[in-house]
Amino acid sequence: MFVTKQSLQFKLGNIRLKQSSAPPRTTRANDPLTRWSQRICQGWSVTQRLPGLRVGLEGCAAAFNAMNSIRTCMHFGTGVPPSFLSLKCSEDIQNVRGRCYSVAGEGCREGEATSSFSALDGVAWFGESRFFEDPFVKCLPLIALENFTVRSKSLFTCRLPPASRLLVGHENFGVSEKYINGNPLDMAEKGNNCADHVVYIPQYGTISSLNVVTSMGVILFYAYLDTHFPASRSLAEDALERLKVAGGNDHLEALVAYQRCFQRCIPSVVDGSSVARVDPRPIHPMYYGKNVNNIIEAHRHLRSSLLEACSRCCHSGRVSAFGLSVLYENDTDMRSLGGIVRSANAFLVDRVFYFGRRKINVIGTVGTQHYTAPTYLRGPPETGANTADGWATWISTIENQLAEEGAPRKWWFLDCGHGFLYADAKQPDGDAAFLHGKSCDSLHSERLRWYTERCSDTSFTLSLCDSEEVLRDAVAEGVLLVVPQEGILPPLPVLQRCERMLTVFTQEHYDEQSPGLPVSVAVGIALQRLSAVMHPFITAL
Repeated sequence: MFVTKQSLQFKLGNIRLKQSSAPPRTTRANDPLTRWSQRICQGWSVTQRLPGLRVGLEGCAAAFNAMNSIRTCMHFGTGVPPSFLSLKCSEDIQNVRGRCYSVAGEGCREGEATSSFSALDGVAWFGESRFFEDPFVKCLPLIALENFTVRSKSLFTCRLPPASRLLVGHENFGVSEKYINGNPLDMAEKGNNCADHVVYIPQYGTISSLNVVTSMGVILFYAYLDTHFPASRSLAEDALERLKVAGGNDHLEALVAYQRCFQRCIPSVVDGSSVARVDPRPIHPMYYGKNVNNIIEAHRHLRSSLLEACSRCCHSGRVSAFGLSVLYENDTDMRSLGGIVRSANAFLVDRVFYFGRRKINVIGTVGTQHYTAPTYLRGPPETGANTADGWATWISTIENQLAEEGAPRKWWFLDCGHGFLYADAKQPDGDAAFLHGKSCDSLHSERLRWYTERCSDTSFTLSLCDSEEVLRDAVAEGVLLVVPQEGILPPLPVLQRCERMLTVFTQEHYDEQSPGLPVSVAVGIALQRLSAVMHPFITAL
């Protein structure tokens, strides 16, 4: 049924619509937060880094997750576009903001080129047939990404086959039971598509799950790692025994119990014919029924136990912090901070600092801001000290806070693959207003020069695909990860403070035609990989 904006206002009156259901606004052709989508009219990725991998999505019907999932699959170069299993066509994606594209990849006037929906048809498949019924793919193993099931197996204990089908569940309901609890031996039977394997991503926060696209991105990264750099990661099968030998028995039981929940069904209550979770909040089962203050205290104790385990396994003695923090400019791109906080909650992050606008996208945090509270810092532009000395003092403030907590000293810039966006548009003037007496354009050129020069400097860049030993040595003493906004470089003084650039792919696998990764997905991958490398014993729990 077609509903106009006027009739919607008439029916709902002054009721404010949720973000996910609000009618889409008209967007500019060169919106800095959606410019990456100009590349979808080029069709599917020519560079197929994972040619044997297929992705099927049960959910992601809303535009934000749908477009991010397409972009993530394009960046990793899966063999074919992702299949939206519950949708019939591109028009079924909710709240896609209308725009058109030219073949050159630029915005155009109405009616000039291809529309949003026709462009989507080249980068997304719809329905179940190609994912489940195609004779060529039916023989590929089906891997479901799901936790809280007895079949779940930790990502740290298995490798992902290069030719397979990855089934990603609904963002709210997970993978359908028919794909989890059937009998894999009966898959030849018509209509039986039970998963051969069920894999989950270990996490250590109050939240019960990650964002659906972030979860998919982590799995795709490990599939890429196992395909091209299998020696860069070791499995955690024997780490638990080493932890016991190191003397972690006092805290081991509680830590193992926390992780074991991911391999158990979520506690539920039966009321008539309906089955509901004991606690409707998206929190870890160990915190069911507790109020916010009790959860904060219980989680503080869990993190203390994890730090104690790290100390017992660390040759350098007791550690007071996990050694991983984040700095983000929350200005033009205010969507990403919520997802960053959610991933920080899951992956052993000490602090999330942010500056720019104080407001946080609480929809993206899914409640984790109560337990992983981000620290707001008034930047020099807000304090009126937008000078070289003002930025130096501001950076020292962050370093002093980290030093007091025994947290990271090194600053790394996270490259999300947005080089084409940095080069293609004028940057906002967050650091620019008369800093050093230079113009905005001049400062943007300096930022771009900093980025391009260091991208090609092999002594400055570091890849998440590097071996665990290389990453562990580089991350010694901890890291503050400087995260850019979508297609926007951080202020120049912040960039100049960075000692390394962290990339997802190696330089050999860099593709200039890639649309890059969504910021929150890139951060989730980086935090997961770094925390696993920094704390190998914890990964075995």
